[in-house]
Amino acid sequence: MKHAGIVVVLALCTLPARGAQEVLAPSVQYALTPIDSLPTRQELETVFANQDPVIRLSQIAQDSTADFGVRLRAIRALPQFCPLSSCNNTMLHDTLVTLIESVVPGDHGGQTLLMLRAAIEALGVAKSGDPNDVSLLVPFLDNPSRDIRAAAARAMRDLCDPAAIPPLRARYQNEQLEQVRLAISAALRDLGQCSP
Repeated sequence: MKHAGIVVVLALCTLPARGAQEVLAPSVQYALTPIDSLPTRQELETVFANQDPVIRLSQIAQDSTADFGVRLRAIRALPQFCPLSSCNNTMLHDTLVTLIESVVPGDHGGQTLLMLRAAIEALGVAKSGDPNDVSLLVPFLDNPSRDIRAAAARAMRDLCDPAAIPPLRARYQNEQLEQVRLAISAALRDLGQCSP
């Protein structure tokens, strides 16, 4: 009887939440559902056995009908697949830029902010080398959300591009919240140590 209850719960968990949600394989759902960790590159390559993990993660990340938590973890997992040379001009980089650019100004909904924050942080981690990444992030230093401002500062630090220094300094002069000032200060300190 206990097993029947588990089967029912598992079956209900696989039902789409709304609309024509893509049905992900159980192994994909399992890999992208842990709350406190991300799957490793090797785990994702195993889960997407005969598929390109970047293509699948990009599809999941951009699928507005996908489970939101799975979508966030797909965004955060993408940078693991950056080529050693650079992520610039790759589907991975393009996906992150598209996600960031797709946020409607003034949309301060919880899910929107979480998705935006994940994409901003992933862009920083990806370290694409694209000189346009700093310009893309600069407007988020003025976002009404302190979390987005702090995430933008950390991502600009991670990009290790000296072009981020002037906008970070300017924002530091106007920033009122200590949390964000600390993120900007750390970014400026670390950017000063980046190798050219």
